Amino acid sequence: MSRSALWRQEGNVKGRQREAEELFQLAVEEGRNTRQKNLLQLWGPDDSFHFNPMLLQNIIQSNYFQKCCRDITDWNMLVDEIYYQVKHLQPWAAGSNKEPSTAFCLLLRLLTLRCTEKQMQLMLDHADSPYIRAIGFLYLRYAGDPKSVWNWIEPYLYDEEPVQVEASASKRKETIGDFVRMLYGSRNNYHGTMLPRLPIQIEREIKVKLLQAEKIEQRAQKHLADRTTMDYFKKLGSKCQALYGDEENPVTWYEAVVDRVITTNEKTMEPLRAPKFVVHFPEYGNTETVELGEMEMPGLNTDDAPVRGGFSERESDRNYSRGRDNRGYHSSDSGKGYNDRDRDGRGYRAQTPNDRGYGGGRGYRGGRDNASRKGDGRWERDSGRDRGGGRTRPGGAGMPSEGDLYEEVRRRERDTVAASSRSQYSRRSQSTKESISKHHYRESERGHAGRAHGAPQRDAQRRSVNESEAPAPKRKSPEEIAAIQAKKRKLMAKYG
Repeated sequence: MSRSALWRQEGNVKGRQREAEELFQLAVEEGRNTRQKNLLQLWGPDDSFHFNPMLLQNIIQSNYFQKCCRDITDWNMLVDEIYYQVKHLQPWAAGSNKEPSTAFCLLLRLLTLRCTEKQMQLMLDHADSPYIRAIGFLYLRYAGDPKSVWNWIEPYLYDEEPVQVEASASKRKETIGDFVRMLYGSRNNYHGTMLPRLPIQIEREIKVKLLQAEKIEQRAQKHLADRTTMDYFKKLGSKCQALYGDEENPVTWYEAVVDRVITTNEKTMEPLRAPKFVVHFPEYGNTETVELGEMEMPGLNTDDAPVRGGFSERESDRNYSRGRDNRGYHSSDSGKGYNDRDRDGRGYRAQTPNDRGYGGGRGYRGGRDNASRKGDGRWERDSGRDRGGGRTRPGGAGMPSEGDLYEEVRRRERDTVAASSRSQYSRRSQSTKESISKHHYRESERGHAGRAHGAPQRDAQRRSVNESEAPAPKRKSPEEIAAIQAKKRKLMAKYG
């Protein structure tokens, strides 16, 4: 090939890259100028969305993403495309580390289109495809406000719908609950790309809540495996212990009596994976609906009780109808039966049970199962009564403090870092390991010899001489300072 032909080819490649960048910037500007109401607040930069730079560039340059930017102009069309095209949730296509997957191309297109609160709830509750739901969770992980993300993910922590995460068809499927917990668990490495780092304090608070939810789920599984316990709980009038807490008092155990057993989702009429119970607390007179994992036999040791925090009612069993005729999501934001999410502890404004649904279409799950009950909720104060003070809970054993759970989270983080370090060391060659060992040995020998001959004093004297002779730092000009500040602003805008 002649030199001129090579130049023309290079020019064509650069021209296509420039067109792809312009198309992406146009899509970003359309998202910035959208006039939809109740948009989800984006966290971080609105042009990179915390994507890894290499992954972002590969998506922008891919023909499929460019086609999506031209052809997919609204949320309904994008959901249809997910239904037909997405087969796994890895960022890269099967057998490639350069070709982006359809899932992440459509995720980036959804981020440029922006998503309203109602549309996000419809995605998370969608019955036609688990990939529609999973891309909704990825949207929240990449660009959702960390302060409010727990209200979105909590009802789905133990959702049992299967989904194919890895590109290889031979890999076993995971559940939606496993996928959600993995996104907010200890690992930020997601199948070859890095998930955005959450603010450290919020990240640890989420991990503490995940640990609390884990304890409740473990207790529920223990009860389901014990037929005697389940028969006892299902008998009306049975005395038990149940968890309760509010905004001012930590969650703890109280004596309760079973009033009613709930075995079906009252919106979809589908059977529940685990029954719920309407109980009343004789000491205070209020009535609440509790999960199976929030109950215990009377008088048993309850050391593993969670501490202060909200546990809204989880509904894992959904209607998995795959019918295309009644998918139900081709409706405007003003459709009847939908309510905007509120950012309180429960995730919804106080409403009657009939107002909390998300529509009756078969294409969507019934949302959270909110049984009618006396009182506004488990986390509301009941008639001004104080549950604090020096009351001794049933079982008599001390319960772990919030600090204990926080320390457990820190311990798991340290274990993860240590395991990663050991893994990196084991992958090194034998010669590298030997050189590292020799280096550590020489350093330790040098330290012993120095301490034996008074080396610390000589080192201190040498440092003082060097510091006294060190030249004064060069002062920067106003132009240099302005350039440094401008560079910092660009880095913060790009990487947060």
